[in-house]
Amino acid sequence: MKQARKKRRGTPITLVVLLVLLAVVSVELVRVYGQLDSRETEREDISQKLEEQKKENSSLESDLSKANDKEFIKGLAKDQLGLAEDGERIFYDVNH
Repeated sequence: MKQARKKRRGTPITLVVLLVLLAVVSVELVRVYGQLDSRETEREDISQKLEEQKKENSSLESDLSKANDKEFIKGLAKDQLGLAEDGERIFYDVNH
C-alpha cells in the first residue's frame, strides 16, 4: 500500500511540471510566430525595394548606352539643366 501512495504523490508533481513546461513552450511558440510574421513583412518590403532598384538600374543602364548620342545629351541638358541652344527660348509653366 505504501508504494501506491508514493506513486500518487509523484503524479501531481509530475503534472505540475508538465503544465509549467507546456506553458513555457506555448509562450515561446507565440513569441516565435510573432517574430516570423514580422520577418515575413520585412522580407516583402525588401523584395519590393529590390524590384524598384532593379528598374532604376535598368533605366540608368539605358541612359549609359546613350552616352555618345548627342541628341540624348541635348535633351538632358534642356530638361534637367534648363539650357537652350542659340536662338531658342525657354518658357516656364507657372500654373503647376
